[in-house]
Amino acid sequence: LANLDQDDNANASNEDDDNDDERLEAMMQHATRLDGFLNRSLIDEMIHKNKLRYGLDLNVTQYTDTMGNGLRHRITLDPPPKKRKRSKKKNTTSSNNDDENNDDLEYIVANPKDVWSNIDASHCTLRLLRPHAHSDNIHAMLSLLESEFGCMVGSNAYLTPLHSQGFAPHYDDVDVFILQLEGYKRWRVYAPLNKRETLPRESSRDYTEKEVEEEMGEGALMDVVLGPGDVLYLPRGWIHQAETVGRPKDVPKLPGIKDDHSLHLTVSAMQNWCWADFLEMLMPEALENAASSDKSISLREGLPRNFLSYMGTMHQLDDDAGEDGGNGGGGNLPEGLKQVAEAHKKSSMKEGSEHDDEELDEEAMMEAQTRQQTLERQKEFKEEAKKRIMRVCKQAMSMLDDACDQIGKRFLSDRLPPALLHPEKSLTKEALTDTTTATPHQFHHDASKKIWPNTLCRLVRPNIARLVVEDGKAILYHCLDNSRVYHGTPLSPIEFEVDDAPALEQLLTTVEPHWIMVKDLIHGDVEDKMEIAQALFDEGILATMLMENPDRSVQTG
Repeated sequence: LANLDQDDNANASNEDDDNDDERLEAMMQHATRLDGFLNRSLIDEMIHKNKLRYGLDLNVTQYTDTMGNGLRHRITLDPPPKKRKRSKKKNTTSSNNDDENNDDLEYIVANPKDVWSNIDASHCTLRLLRPHAHSDNIHAMLSLLESEFGCMVGSNAYLTPLHSQGFAPHYDDVDVFILQLEGYKRWRVYAPLNKRETLPRESSRDYTEKEVEEEMGEGALMDVVLGPGDVLYLPRGWIHQAETVGRPKDVPKLPGIKDDHSLHLTVSAMQNWCWADFLEMLMPEALENAASSDKSISLREGLPRNFLSYMGTMHQLDDDAGEDGGNGGGGNLPEGLKQVAEAHKKSSMKEGSEHDDEELDEEAMMEAQTRQQTLERQKEFKEEAKKRIMRVCKQAMSMLDDACDQIGKRFLSDRLPPALLHPEKSLTKEALTDTTTATPHQFHHDASKKIWPNTLCRLVRPNIARLVVEDGKAILYHCLDNSRVYHGTPLSPIEFEVDDAPALEQLLTTVEPHWIMVKDLIHGDVEDKMEIAQALFDEGILATMLMENPDRSVQTG
């Protein structure tokens, strides 16, 4: 019996050990699932290799009490840029724009020793701006997210020493995903302060901790510690602050997992991507088109004579809260005029109704009549304005597709270049032609580099190109040549004839897993079909494949 008890205890102990091993293995897999994006060593390599500049590529910040009054605030330790020495010879063709003003500044290249000294010795935070410009892995992730979300996606990285905080409580104008890469960070998140600051279009100022405590009352809506592998979503307008903390007591020490600092990557989306942004693009164009219409002159008619004598804040005579658009019962009038107005209203409701005219002196009656005339003029003005506003709105509804094209062009200009995966790249002009990388359906060199009538085609990745009609031409925009730096490379549109538009639309809307054969494109001549597809293939945005030997019955260029 004693031996049996020992065996049972040994089996139970082994099962506990197995469970602990499985738990540790699962925790290790979770903690390392974001490995490969960024770490301290890679950041150090970036600073050394790319000569990162203060203010453009990185910031060094600290959240501290510099005044000694118990209130912490954020300070930035970046050396200010210097003004470049301008040539004495004046450039008469230059214009004063932001880009040229930016070119006049010389940003200081960060010395790696100074950067790490501020972080390690002074407990500052390093903010790395647009790390995707120097990291293929981060760029690839953002590129896929842009395809998934259909809007511009960016990134920053933050490295903060233990028991330190780099930024004051604030909210952002973007939706943010926090990817915790190294260490542990405590996040306190607060709901928007009010309706006006819900889904804001601009980031907030820095709040003091006292302000947040007083406004929030009950404190943070979420108070959580993120560890390696964790992800947190912060919508626009949600106030947050974060501090690096030590490894929580309930979290075991995992091999190779650092906890002497925190490093997280922020992935941001939806900046300037709300209905208001769309309408700001749509409504001015709609107004211009409606005003220049040859079907109606109403928007070009002159404004009513002397309308400023009865319209405007100083002429508001009554409460505008009613459904009648402000022609109601005079809630904002002095008490004496209210009585006059009410008496005049009753007298006008019934023709021939009996009332005592002597109760109202002649001056009060004249004032009531003047007020009634003003109300009638205001009502007429509002009705005329409403007609014209509705005409503009009707015009706007007819221009939705045009506005979508415009905001689509802006997106293509703003976004990153697509980081094509190997299966995608192998079907483009960049494909290698040796047997180790060629796909099973690709043939010899001339077949893979030249478009044939029986070539299968599709856009290499959805939504990386857009076709619009401008000035009687079909214009194709794409983002393949974009820079990883925001607006680093301008778009280079390709111009086609309008007759080519149907074939172009087919090519741009055929995406994985579908294909379309060149000879099946909508166009008159096979040669034209081949030339259109060849132009897109040469741009690198068209994936192609041959299921059989090329049809050489038709030759082009």
